[in-house]
Amino acid sequence: MVTFKDLPLSKELLDILEKQGFTIPTEIQAKAIPLLLSTKKIDFHGQAQTGTGKTLAFGIPLCEKIDRNKKNTQALIIAPTRELAVQIYESLEKIASHLGISMAVIYGGVSIDDQMRNLKRGAQIVVGTPGRINDHMRRKTLDLGKIETLILDEADIMLDMGFKEEIDEIMKHLPQDRQIWLFSATVKPGIAQIMKRHMKDTVSVRVSPSAVAASQTKQYYCIVPSRARVHAITRFIQSVGDFYGFIFCQTKILASEVADELTKSGYNVAALHGDLSQQQRNRVIRKFRKGETTILVATDVAARGIDIPDITHVINYSMPEDLESYVHRVGRTGRAGKEGIAITFINRAEQRIVKQVEKRFGAIIEPIDVPSAEDVIKKHLQEIPAYFEKDEKISEKVALEKLIERLSVEKLKQVTVRLLYDRFLSKLDLEEIPYTHVEEPDHEQFQEIFINRGSEDGITSEDIRTFVLQVSTVKPDQIQKIRVIKKRSFVRLSSDCSPDLVSALRGKKLHGQPVIVNVTCMVSDRSKEWRTREHDQRRGGGRRQRRRPPK
Repeated sequence: MVTFKDLPLSKELLDILEKQGFTIPTEIQAKAIPLLLSTKKIDFHGQAQTGTGKTLAFGIPLCEKIDRNKKNTQALIIAPTRELAVQIYESLEKIASHLGISMAVIYGGVSIDDQMRNLKRGAQIVVGTPGRINDHMRRKTLDLGKIETLILDEADIMLDMGFKEEIDEIMKHLPQDRQIWLFSATVKPGIAQIMKRHMKDTVSVRVSPSAVAASQTKQYYCIVPSRARVHAITRFIQSVGDFYGFIFCQTKILASEVADELTKSGYNVAALHGDLSQQQRNRVIRKFRKGETTILVATDVAARGIDIPDITHVINYSMPEDLESYVHRVGRTGRAGKEGIAITFINRAEQRIVKQVEKRFGAIIEPIDVPSAEDVIKKHLQEIPAYFEKDEKISEKVALEKLIERLSVEKLKQVTVRLLYDRFLSKLDLEEIPYTHVEEPDHEQFQEIFINRGSEDGITSEDIRTFVLQVSTVKPDQIQKIRVIKKRSFVRLSSDCSPDLVSALRGKKLHGQPVIVNVTCMVSDRSKEWRTREHDQRRGGGRRQRRRPPK
C-alpha cells in the first residue's frame, strides 16, 4: 500500500499532512501527485468523480511548487460554484498557511471590495469562480501575467453551466509558458476542445470506476410510477429515524414542486436550483450544513461543490440523463467512513439502465420496495420504549401526577394510547398505494419513438415535430408529447398511428444529417402493458430477490 511518505514530498509537507491525519493517498492522489511534482511543466488531465480526493491531488504538488520568495500570484484555481471555491480554499489553506503561502478566494454574490483588498495585499494562490475572476481582470485588480499554473476543477460542470466564454477570456491573459491541470468527471466534447486548443502533450490519468463504486454506500432501485414518487419519498423518510439527505431532480421546476409538496407534509425541506439568487443559495446551504434543514431537493448543477460528510441518504427522483451524474449523486453519501443509502426511482422500462450503471461502474444496485404503512408504523413503535426511559425535569410534574392518580386504569390506558398516537403516529402519511409492480399511468393508449439526436445537436421540439410530420401518415393531433434531452429525443404518439411510421422515417434527414429512429415502447389496446423491444427480447431471465427497506 502506497503512503504519502512513498511520494517525492518534502519533509516539511509530510509533517503537515501527518499532523492533519493524512497518511494514505487516494487513487487519484497516488497517480497524480508524482506527475504534477515533475520539474518540467506539464499539461495534465485527471478524470475522477466527486469525493475521490481531487483537491489534495492538485493542492499538494501546487504547494510544493510555489516559490515563497515571490509575492505575485503564481497559481489560479477555477471552480464552477462558490461552494466548491470556498471548499478548495479552506482545504488548501490548512496546508498553505503552515508553509507561509498566501491565498485568496474570490466569488460572486458578495461585496467585491474586501476581495480587492485581499488581492492587493498579495496572494500567491487565487481560488475563484469564472465570473468573478473576469470581474477582477476587468478592474485590473487581478494580474494573470505571471501565472505559472492554471487549475480547472470540475471543468465539465463549468462548461455545462455556460462558462466557456469566461474560461476562454481567462486563457487569453495567461502567459504562453503556463501549465494547465484540468480535472473533470467526464470527457465531454467541450473538455476535449479545451485540451486540443489550450493544452499540449497532455498527460492523463483516470480513477477506475470500480474504485468509485466500492464505497460505503448501499445502492438500490425502486420501481415507482411518476404520480406516486413524492408519496414514496415520504415513506422512505418515515421509515428511518435520522433522514438527512439530498433528493435529486432533473429540472428546477420539478425540484421546486417536490420541495413544496414535502413542506406541505410537514418536513424540514428546502429547494436548491438555478433560479435562486446567490444570497438565497447561501442561506439554504448554510441551514442545510447546520442541520436546520434536513432535506435538500436539488438539481445536479446546483448541488455541485456541496460537501457534507454526514449525509445519510440520497434519493434520485428519476435516473439522471447521463450515467456519470449518477455517480456524482450517489457520491454525496457514504463519506468519511460512514455508511450511506442511495435509492433511485425508475419505471419498469429503465431497469436496463440500472444494468448499464452496474456494468460500467462495477456497482451493485439492488431492487427495493417502498416501505408499507405497516413498515412505517413498526419503525415508529420501536421508538416508544426509549421514550419511556426519558427522565425529563418537568416543573408541573407534581400537579400532573395528582391528575393521573384520579384516573381509572381503563381511562389511563385510553389517555396513554392517545398521547403515544399523537407523539409517534399522528403525522404519518399511511395512505396505501400499490407501489410494487405498478406500471406507468396508462389512461391513454400510445406508442413512443426514439430519435438519436438531442439538444446538444442543436435540435428543438419544433425540429422534431417538423421531422415527424414530413411523413404523410402522421397528423398533428396524433403527436401527444415531444421530449428533447441532451443526446436523444422521444415522441409520444397516439396508438392509432400507422405501424409503418418508423419504416417511413428511416432514411429521412434531420438538420441535413441521417438519424436512427426506433420504437421505444407502446401500450397495447389489448393488454395495456408497458413494453419495450429490449425488454421483450430479454424476458425469461432470472429475477433478483427484492429487498425490504433498509433500517
